[in-house]
Amino acid sequence: MTLSNVDLERLEFAAEVFKGFGNPIRIRIIDALQENNLRVMELSELLGYPQPIISQQLKILKSVGIVQKIREGSSFCYRLTDKNYADMIRCIQGVISA
Repeated sequence: MTLSNVDLERLEFAAEVFKGFGNPIRIRIIDALQENNLRVMELSELLGYPQPIISQQLKILKSVGIVQKIREGSSFCYRLTDKNYADMIRCIQGVISA
């Protein structure tokens, strides 16, 4: 498959998704969300960044459609909107370990 046959709207969406992967903290957040839905505080503790930084990066990931905020009980968690993003993380791991 070549991208020459893909309509511009889909390519623009793909470019927005790649923007989501354009920051090391966001890549680590996406990686952390592969297996579990996590709250901001859990991501902060897991990744070692202050909550405001995690929240800022989640806002960007949400704006490009990579994560969504969901209610779990009395709190909110974040999860990946598509499991294909986990495949993209595996591609990144393959590239950086080559």
